[in-house]
Amino acid sequence: MANVQAVTVRNVARHRYLVYLIIWLCILFPVLYFKISDRPVPDNKTVNTSENSAHKYKRTVSRVNYNDLTKVCNPPHMIERGDEGDIGLLNNSLTIQGVIILTRHGDRGPMNHIRNIADIDCSMEPDQEYSGYTKFLQNIFFNMSLQFLGPFHGYPLYPPQNNCSISQLTPIGVSQMLKLGRTLRSVYHPLLSVSNSDDIIIYSTKYRRTFQSALAFMYAVLSPDVLSKVTFKESDSYSYCFDHCACLNVNSLQMKIKQSSAKRLKGRRVVEKMLKRIHNVVHLMSSSVQVDPYLIRDSIMTYVCHGASLPCYQNDCVTHDNVEQLFNYIDWDLERYAKHGLLRKYGLLKSYGFALNIAMNLLKMVSESKPRLVLYSGHDLTAQYLLAAFGVLNAQTMSPHYASRLVFEVYRNNTVDTTYPGRDFYFRVIFNGKDVTRLVAFCKTRSSNWTDSSIYLCPIESAIRFIHDDYFSTFNASNYKEACGTRS
Repeated sequence: MANVQAVTVRNVARHRYLVYLIIWLCILFPVLYFKISDRPVPDNKTVNTSENSAHKYKRTVSRVNYNDLTKVCNPPHMIERGDEGDIGLLNNSLTIQGVIILTRHGDRGPMNHIRNIADIDCSMEPDQEYSGYTKFLQNIFFNMSLQFLGPFHGYPLYPPQNNCSISQLTPIGVSQMLKLGRTLRSVYHPLLSVSNSDDIIIYSTKYRRTFQSALAFMYAVLSPDVLSKVTFKESDSYSYCFDHCACLNVNSLQMKIKQSSAKRLKGRRVVEKMLKRIHNVVHLMSSSVQVDPYLIRDSIMTYVCHGASLPCYQNDCVTHDNVEQLFNYIDWDLERYAKHGLLRKYGLLKSYGFALNIAMNLLKMVSESKPRLVLYSGHDLTAQYLLAAFGVLNAQTMSPHYASRLVFEVYRNNTVDTTYPGRDFYFRVIFNGKDVTRLVAFCKTRSSNWTDSSIYLCPIESAIRFIHDDYFSTFNASNYKEACGTRS
């Protein structure tokens, strides 16, 4: 009996102990939970855990301030109206007839594989216009035919929000094109009254970044119902060479120009040594002995334009001073590159097909009063080649930044009564908001039939004569085939 009582007492004590333990754990765990969950987020990071967020659990890292370097990035807030506009408003003798626009695509990822690309945040805070644009695209994708996109109907309509992929457009690139389109719309929409799809032609090279840039730009320029009725056209070449792409002489000219560039770099030993070091730090595959400063700048811009930390590799880091030295060297080199004696010849051959296509659209604007608006969505080299062919050679035109624009404004002089077709039509050339008509090689003779001496217009017939008659005179040739077979 005594043994039974002893066992009973031990069991009661054991149960009481377990009860106390459970109560203690119930008190301790909540306290520990709140202590842990109440830890402050580090100052330089914010964590978004909203269930409704499109970027659930996305971590946004505070960005490095590169304000003194970002001019090469052309952020959306820097895009604004320049010399573009209807100069006919200053003088009733002129009426705007049409506009031809060449754009470079917006901000993109690097062309080469670079270090830490997964850590670079290429997203942006969507504003009202960006959000409206993505909603429009979602609507046409689910509720409308994509036939108007022509050969691009299978392409993604816009990049992912956090996209920073090799050579692909970023959300910032979309925002740039929206801003550019809105800026030019404010200039030309009330003047051109473009409302019919027959008045519009849209070309793009066959790359995602140029197509997506064209779509964003035209969305900002046109009403959605008009845009959805315009069929996109594709160019197989980034130079828009159309039927004039094969040219033997182009390769020899390109080689000579590259040799001059390499020679300039060899003459700057300190810079060359620094570039080799940066090349090895930035690029994942850095076996190349000869470095290209322009390719390195392209890679570095991915960090600079998105506020990312500069990369390190094997105890060596790219510094802010290195980037400044790189950019300063390229500014210096571009001044000399633009003065290369063979550069205009190179541009003439690369852009002949493009110049013919532009001339065809100019003639249609004169003879048929349409198209009213033509867009070519291209690349930095597209603009560089064409401007070189026209003789507009300087450091700025030879290195167009993201979302650059080259605009041809076509005007009719109402005071001229002539039966000769085209004699009463003129045009202006505007690059990134600056009127460069005076620099065009075949526009040295201007018309002065208007009272405002600041207006400088080039006769359409001068452009047509140049393209059809004088284009190959510098090669002592009469046609494309002869010029391409001529030794320089």
